[in-house]
Amino acid sequence: MAQSSLVGSILERNPAAKPSAPSIRSQATAKTGFPAVQHRSQSAFARARRDAQKTGGERPREVPVVQSSSSLNLPVSERKPASSAGGADSWREQMEEDNLRQVQSMTEEEREQERAEILEKFGPNVVEVLRKARTAREGKREDSGNEKQEVGATPSPPSSPSRPRIGERTRSHNSILRPSSPPPTSASSSRPPSRAERKIRFADVTPGDIHVYESAPPSPRRKALALPSPTDSDGPTVSLGAWRGSTPKSLRREADAPEGSAEDVKVDKLEEGTPEDIRRRFFPTAPTHDPSLEWIQSAPEQELEAEAESTIRFDLTGTPIPAHISSKLPTHLGLHHHAEGSHAGYTLEDIFLLSRSTVPAQRASMLGLLAKIAHKLARTSADSKKGIPELAGQELPLRKRMLATGVEAMAERASVGARAIELLWECIVWWDEGVQSLDGVELRDLDLGTSATSTEGALSTLPLDYMLTQIANTFAVGDLPSETLVQLLEILHRLAQHSNTNATSIVSTKGLIANTLQRFLLTPIPPTKDSPLPNPFALKFLRTIASSTRENASALVDPADSLLRFVISLPPSFPFEPALATVLLSETLQLYAALGSYGLYAHVATTAQEHFLQLNRYVLSSECQSQTLRRAWLHLLEAWTINAHDPHRTTPSHEILWSQVVGWGWIDDVLAIRERVSEKDEDVWPCIWNAAAAFLEGARINGLRNGEDERSAVLTTVKDSFASGSEKRVVDAALKDARELLGKLSSGMRQAILPTDVPVLQRLGRHANTLAAAIRLLLSCTPRSSPEPLPDPPFVLPFADISSLCAAITNHPLWSGLYTPESIPYAHALCRPLSTLLSCYLQLSQSIPGISPDLWMAQAFAILVRLFPGDEDLAQRTAVAIAETLTEDFLQSKGWSIPDVIWQRGGLSIIVPFLKYSLRAKPESRVGPAWMTPQSISIASTQRLPPLSALTPNERRDQPLPIARDWLFSPLDHLLRSGESEVFKNLPSSWDASEAEVVRATLLLVRVSQEVLKFHQLGSFLMTREEVAFGCMKVFMLEHGQQQSDSQEEVFRDSIVERFMADLLAPFSASASAKTLKTPPPSIHTSDSIDTVAKRFLGSAVPFYQWYTDFIGLYDSISFAHPLFARLLLPPLSMRYPVDYRKYLWADFNHVMRTIRVPPEAVITGSIAEYLWPVETDAEVIGAYLRALVKGPLDGFVRLVAVHHVACRVWPDLGSDGEEKAQKLLRAVVDQGGHEVVREIVLYRQNREGTIMLPPVCFEQQGGWRSSRLEFAGKCGADVRQRLKNLLGSE
Repeated sequence: MAQSSLVGSILERNPAAKPSAPSIRSQATAKTGFPAVQHRSQSAFARARRDAQKTGGERPREVPVVQSSSSLNLPVSERKPASSAGGADSWREQMEEDNLRQVQSMTEEEREQERAEILEKFGPNVVEVLRKARTAREGKREDSGNEKQEVGATPSPPSSPSRPRIGERTRSHNSILRPSSPPPTSASSSRPPSRAERKIRFADVTPGDIHVYESAPPSPRRKALALPSPTDSDGPTVSLGAWRGSTPKSLRREADAPEGSAEDVKVDKLEEGTPEDIRRRFFPTAPTHDPSLEWIQSAPEQELEAEAESTIRFDLTGTPIPAHISSKLPTHLGLHHHAEGSHAGYTLEDIFLLSRSTVPAQRASMLGLLAKIAHKLARTSADSKKGIPELAGQELPLRKRMLATGVEAMAERASVGARAIELLWECIVWWDEGVQSLDGVELRDLDLGTSATSTEGALSTLPLDYMLTQIANTFAVGDLPSETLVQLLEILHRLAQHSNTNATSIVSTKGLIANTLQRFLLTPIPPTKDSPLPNPFALKFLRTIASSTRENASALVDPADSLLRFVISLPPSFPFEPALATVLLSETLQLYAALGSYGLYAHVATTAQEHFLQLNRYVLSSECQSQTLRRAWLHLLEAWTINAHDPHRTTPSHEILWSQVVGWGWIDDVLAIRERVSEKDEDVWPCIWNAAAAFLEGARINGLRNGEDERSAVLTTVKDSFASGSEKRVVDAALKDARELLGKLSSGMRQAILPTDVPVLQRLGRHANTLAAAIRLLLSCTPRSSPEPLPDPPFVLPFADISSLCAAITNHPLWSGLYTPESIPYAHALCRPLSTLLSCYLQLSQSIPGISPDLWMAQAFAILVRLFPGDEDLAQRTAVAIAETLTEDFLQSKGWSIPDVIWQRGGLSIIVPFLKYSLRAKPESRVGPAWMTPQSISIASTQRLPPLSALTPNERRDQPLPIARDWLFSPLDHLLRSGESEVFKNLPSSWDASEAEVVRATLLLVRVSQEVLKFHQLGSFLMTREEVAFGCMKVFMLEHGQQQSDSQEEVFRDSIVERFMADLLAPFSASASAKTLKTPPPSIHTSDSIDTVAKRFLGSAVPFYQWYTDFIGLYDSISFAHPLFARLLLPPLSMRYPVDYRKYLWADFNHVMRTIRVPPEAVITGSIAEYLWPVETDAEVIGAYLRALVKGPLDGFVRLVAVHHVACRVWPDLGSDGEEKAQKLLRAVVDQGGHEVVREIVLYRQNREGTIMLPPVCFEQQGGWRSSRLEFAGKCGADVRQRLKNLLGSE
């Protein structure tokens, strides 16, 4: 037909628009009569918006109605236009009205034509189909109206579809994601539908339209998406069940539920935070088990338990939440704002993740939580109750991560930056609580912790350049709270305590020191209402910086002038509180004293002398009640007095003169302070005595008649008081308390110095300082500084009690526990006052009548081992004094016969340069002594002890002190390194000793030290067997690398050298004690092994094994079976050493064994059993033993060792397992060995416990073991049994 279909000609349009009569649209303008020009520069979207504004259209505010796509397939008569009210069937009603008007406007012919077309296209029963559809639609509308009245006015939201049941297959359907295309429009229509006329349509979701494809499983973190129905091209699919959504019938079932059901529970009776409570409050129309609300359900119990066991969760106070509680806590506590999971609390990973949040409040909260965790984590190793035992062993890595997190956020403003700084403070300052007041030592070792295995600590990983720059900027701006700024200052102080390198970095950071001064010290005077007060801790920080290095102290000289503001006004007249003013003044004086320890800034005593004289009068007055201020003033006077001893040693020179010190009358002021101090102020008395001693030491140099008048004036004041006055009572109290504390320390120690021992050591150190200062004052009152016995002491001291206390300190076990891994890493700083007391006593001992030279030497050898860095000058003087004491007359008086050739060549004076040089520190690592001296103020590079790890005894280190017991062999070290030793470049021109003469003098000194220490029962300071043996090895190794073609005799062949070495080794031979034949052997850990001793000379880079191989090669080439040389080959062959040593000598140098003819009694050992047990298990070494026996001749002790191990690997009664290897070894012995070898191996017997049997006793034993051995020989063959039958006897 020419006319198009009626269905195809219907267009969707706005039903609200009323039809109007056609009219001609005027497009001409009023002026020209032509149409206006339309520019196309605007897009269609822009033009549509412009037209909408012109017509006054507004954006719809109501939710548009979602139209069912299934209605598009209904007949035209059933369609109604959508109403503006947006009802469910309003569009159908509108379409019906529109269609009705169109049909009414048609003529009868047109109606008949359309009716015939419909019947032709749809069949004769189409009318019945349309009538039934209309009836069903009207019935559905009535049911819907009734249900709405039952449910109420609140509309039910669309429910989420459930997954289809497994095995259910739905019919093919159009895509639910895209609506069907509308029917084609009439051909006569040339205008497309407008934007306003377009409608968005969605397909209805039926119960079988949701599928999950096997090829695309859902993500575990996301819900499954609704997908179209599967097609044949999609492959196999699995239906997950039909969707049971919320329908009116289900709502009626819920309404009709019986009383007491779960659905009828009231909201206020439900537990808050439960899934049902959340559903009732926020999703009241959703069914009970709606799949869309699965996220509010709790996880399965098994998953909860598994998660709780693997992670630790924390609440907002940093406290771990027990696993059985974390899954039960309610959500309103704020502990569920983390990643997936229903457990309450935050894991460490959650916290670290949220600490990088872009939300400032959340980030600040997590940084604060990390700070609380760090606060507790720092105490984990010390106290599990205060710490977090679940994280034990993880402190170091967690501390590093926390530091990195804090550094990352420290530059932020407001609360984020403040919390980051708090976190840094917890990880840097609080982590090592109690060390903030510790001075005079680097704390690098604290960085590693007690259980750390890493060589890099937490603080070593900090980006200091970035951190220090940020701190400097923060101090300059000052926009953080004052508490946070103080935390930053304490962080700086702790970093300066960490190492001298850190302190140098702080000083070199641009503006950091200046900003610190400006922020914390140079505050307005008088203070305003809003201005901060000065912080005394900033002065302590500057003092720590000054004590670090000389260069850092020099950088503080210029800023030190600004600190005179705290000196000019005395505390009573200062505009601050008197207590604060006193602390500021005391800290300023201590800072000036720290600068004075380098000879710096002493000129201020001249430039500000009026103010210091005023301060001096205040300290002497009764108005001054601060003993801390008095101590600081006395310490500063001591420093300036020592600076005046030699004006050429200050920097710059002549900073202060001795004439000024005398003119100011400081000594009178020092002695006058005694009247203002009670006996209970023990800390002030040492300062008084030290300041007076410094003045008398200077008067001996600069005064008339060596300061005789000054000494007389001081003695007049103090002599009677030391006899029966305040000084005597102070000294007696110090002695009494020191003895008690020493005994308490002995009973409480467990092979290490623990944190619990710190208070005892600190109190013991104060008493030691008191006694040392008294001894120093006594020594300064003597007319000469040379160590000569005095007929009468200047004043009375309890010499016997002091000597007894010093002996107890010297032999105390705390020195051996000092270097154990369990000890606190700053223990040597606490022991330094004890070392100072011992050094003072050693100087006093030379002046006390009745002390013999050999007793003083024994004390000197013992006390030298107890000295620390900074005492090098005393150690050098002591070494020289020992060498000068060992004269020919002295040794003859002791009955020692020493060859005259030694004295003819200068005695021990030829090794003094070597001894002094070995006790001299390198210029870049010179530590100032506990009491500054005129020499130390010019050469000291630091005033702090190095960390304890730098003083390890068995390592080659930069610091000469503390010395090891074998330090007397140091001249041999210089001979072995003559090509690189500096001592040879600085020897005096008159020195012309030979190598042999140096070795003779060295061995003589070692022998004297051994004898003197043994005689005075100081056995703990004797050199061990390994130390003496390695020292003698050095003598033989002098020939290593030397040309042997010249006529010069080897040093070890010198008769005097041989004699001295034999005398040194004699006490360590097997014949020296019957204990050497006892078995089992003593513990191998009673003394350091020889390879450990060798590290002191070789260092860690050269292993002792390499030294030993060179030693064997040298023996093979030049020894000619030298007996002493051969004896020194044997110690590393002990079973306490690795098998490599035995392999090298027995296997690689098997031919050398026949030249070693050392009898058992001459072996250098503490027990013969060390060489016999445990039995050798290495097959190569056993073969080397047998080869040496077979090829022979093998004599002496080495033959006993070879026979023992071969026999023990053969015979079951000696420990063999009797298996095939033992049988093969016995056959090899019988087939290859001679009669003597076979006899010894067959008849060898040895005691596993008791006394070692030596040849020939070990081959002459009888017993039932013979028959068992013969029986075992029979297993090796009848011929073997027959050959051994005569040796073992008949059956």
